[in-house]
Amino acid sequence: MSPTRFLSSSTADPREHRLATFLERTDPLADAVIDALVPLPRPAQEVLISRLVSTSPGHLPPALATFHEWLRETPVWFDEARAEIGGEVLLRTGLLSGLVLGFKSLVLGYCSPAGNKPLVFSGRLTGDVNKRLAETARFVEAVSEPAGLRFGAPGFIATVRVRLIHARVRHALQRSTQWRAQDWGAPINQYDMAGTVLLFSSMLLDGPRQLGARVTDAEEDATLHQWRFVGRLMGVEDELLSTTAHEAKSLWALLERTQGLPDVDSRRLTNAMINEGTDRGAPTAAIDFGAALCRHLIGPRYADALELPRGTWDLAPRLLSGVVRRMDDVVRFIPGAKLQALRLGEKYWRRSVSLTFGDAEVPFELPANPLRPTHGR
Repeated sequence: MSPTRFLSSSTADPREHRLATFLERTDPLADAVIDALVPLPRPAQEVLISRLVSTSPGHLPPALATFHEWLRETPVWFDEARAEIGGEVLLRTGLLSGLVLGFKSLVLGYCSPAGNKPLVFSGRLTGDVNKRLAETARFVEAVSEPAGLRFGAPGFIATVRVRLIHARVRHALQRSTQWRAQDWGAPINQYDMAGTVLLFSSMLLDGPRQLGARVTDAEEDATLHQWRFVGRLMGVEDELLSTTAHEAKSLWALLERTQGLPDVDSRRLTNAMINEGTDRGAPTAAIDFGAALCRHLIGPRYADALELPRGTWDLAPRLLSGVVRRMDDVVRFIPGAKLQALRLGEKYWRRSVSLTFGDAEVPFELPANPLRPTHGR
């Protein structure tokens, strides 16, 4: 029997039955690594993780040695040059993609009334919002940098570390009496992991288009290829990784119709994200614009369920789209402008991370206490 979160539609689509099985499936490779690391002191954990992503790891415990060997295998379908074209789209669009990441991709993730529960139990996006958003920004930036996905490169290491963070949170939730597996399935399961990959690829591309940017079919293809590889590194099974825009849209539609509308936790997470600028002294107008932008990007169905307000700022995203479209035309047709836009975009991503972390590299460390003391409820 499927977890109660799974809603079967009346379409009798055979893919639904198959998709439901992924609610119980996790990430055995990463889970085995965490089982080996948890009993060790934190300094010892960090030493082993650093060796795990090193080209000269030395002797590793069996679970880490198996994982290391898997990480060293590059699938024959992966084309690094093609993936880098996709990464350039995110870097070049800079602030625009940053807005979409926060006000569309992340919020759509919060909208899953069961998929959001690991975030709620861990408190990762209501306790220190600025830090968590900066970590996410650094992750997507790192995997988009040239050669960023090669073994040992910053994007590769960030992806592996995020995968292990997920496994560590899953390890704790599976042992928590508060986790309702009969309702939610396994914590951070393949169903939800597949959705996350789409949020950072297909959905992240749709956002700039909604705001007036022109993303070509070739750029979309390259971005999906990039995130197919990132998804694999994240532990998502091949069956759930899209190779074309049609596959991505089809899988997203299937995910949407098999889960409920946003719940109270969805609203709490979204409000924390929209209002995070308040801590940095952002004016009320900026917060109101963020809410209007979010409503524009996610659409009325989710926006109404999240109880996002309507107001005088609702027209602002449409006005912004006209400005972006004209600027995008300039970037594409004036010699040298595209390269300049890329450099400005790179500066934006560095700045968005440095506001929180300064010049230090984002560590992506395993959490010492993955769950809040109350276990979230």
